[in-house]
Amino acid sequence: MGLPKEPSMNVDRHTSFPDVEAIDRPAASRRLATLVEASPLAIVTFDPEGVVTMWNPAAERIFGWSGNEALGARLPFVPADKQEEFLALRRRALLGEVFTKPELHRRRADGSPIVVSASTSPLRRPDGTIYGILSVLMDVTDHPSAGDEEVVRQFARKVREALDSI
Repeated sequence: MGLPKEPSMNVDRHTSFPDVEAIDRPAASRRLATLVEASPLAIVTFDPEGVVTMWNPAAERIFGWSGNEALGARLPFVPADKQEEFLALRRRALLGEVFTKPELHRRRADGSPIVVSASTSPLRRPDGTIYGILSVLMDVTDHPSAGDEEVVRQFARKVREALDSI
């Protein structure tokens, strides 16, 4: 009589993230929470109107607004002169598009400018309807790099998959 087998955890050979479909939902929720909290990248989700529904510690550190200030408010880091650009990007995500913008000009809580690379995708319910938008953002103000876009894109894909599975 052998030991019982543990559930399979398929791991993408290019990352150390498990396939969230191979684990139970409470475990997936805990892993997602750990990923969001520990991420060095800002992870922000917002509803179709642009109201913030998730704001991780990295978003707080990068942009300067606390979670309490950002949650329930419209995205605070989009300056007035970038609202049209934001609305166009939001429209794309709400139509189901996943995209990366390597250089978006935004602002911090103290009013100083910041340049971010952002990967954005729709958040979907199990029936496929879009209920929000996920953005993973990296500060590239002082050090834009050709590889930043791919890092942000891959990380955002893993977070989106985790959110979609819960």
